[in-house]
Amino acid sequence: MTQVIFFSYSGNSKKIAEIISKELKAEIFEIKTKIKLPYIIWLILSFIPFISFPIKDFEVKGEIIYLCFPKWTFNCPPVTSLIKSKKLAGKVIYLVISYGGWRVESYAESYAKFINKNGGKVKGIFLIRRGEEYKIKDIINNKDNNNK
Repeated sequence: MTQVIFFSYSGNSKKIAEIISKELKAEIFEIKTKIKLPYIIWLILSFIPFISFPIKDFEVKGEIIYLCFPKWTFNCPPVTSLIKSKKLAGKVIYLVISYGGWRVESYAESYAKFINKNGGKVKGIFLIRRGEEYKIKDIINNKDNNNK
């Protein structure tokens, strides 16, 4: 079973996750934090590598996971919490990262190593520039060719 899991603050990653879910006919689930924070606090937390932030509990059902989230400065705390929970251990993971800035490749590689260290197996990394969400269909249909 394939599952799409996403975290989205502004809606870009959600849009990508919905396209993947529809294309693959996969279950979709949103990572939600226990407390809502204003953007400025998320910005500050994003500067601290691998700091986590409490998320609401949920079951990771799929054996293949498309994990969609934004490229923030150095960290996306809700996603880091999911990874630290070990719920991705033993799963095949495709990272799908939306971005608009710089150093997205090193950010993606850092998350891939972190997931692998915590028991997951990253099989692909897909980088989607904000505003180009429509490209995800072609990318996932050629998933053996990572676009990073």
